[in-house]
Amino acid sequence: MAPSRSTPMRISLVYTIYFLWVEPLFALAGTYLCLFDPARFLTGTVPVPGLSIETKIISPVSHLILTNIGSLYVLFAIVEGITLRVTKEREVWFTILGALLISDVGHLYAAYSIAPSHASDFMSWNSDEWINYGTLTLGFLLRLAFMLGLGRNRIDAKDKSRTFHLGVESIALD
Repeated sequence: MAPSRSTPMRISLVYTIYFLWVEPLFALAGTYLCLFDPARFLTGTVPVPGLSIETKIISPVSHLILTNIGSLYVLFAIVEGITLRVTKEREVWFTILGALLISDVGHLYAAYSIAPSHASDFMSWNSDEWINYGTLTLGFLLRLAFMLGLGRNRIDAKDKSRTFHLGVESIALD
């Protein structure tokens, strides 16, 4: 196998805690709700103005969709919580977090599209919406900050000095 040309990074503690622990655990909690308490999942995920149907009875089609969503949450937890844990290579982190950033845009758009005025009125959110959309927005902002280089250090292979990246520029920290 050819040696990797990827540059190793020192990952900020904030990113480490959120991407390797918090978000994967939240994804597994979402899986649990999709599979074992789908009505609760729907009431916690769909913005209140958009939730005009009774969610106590889950149709077979809804059950199928929620089972698939739960499976995707498991995949999400594995990709983020395990794959990122085993490497510090810049290209791997960028690829995974970039893909998840695009996914975040889709999730945020879905919440916005069902109730545009409610999605931007943070003060009207209930506790479920704060947990769901608050953590989704936080994950989006942390991924965006990571992609922009905030709080991300690179180990310079030549002199092992720490380098802090701000976008396309590098600033030596030694």
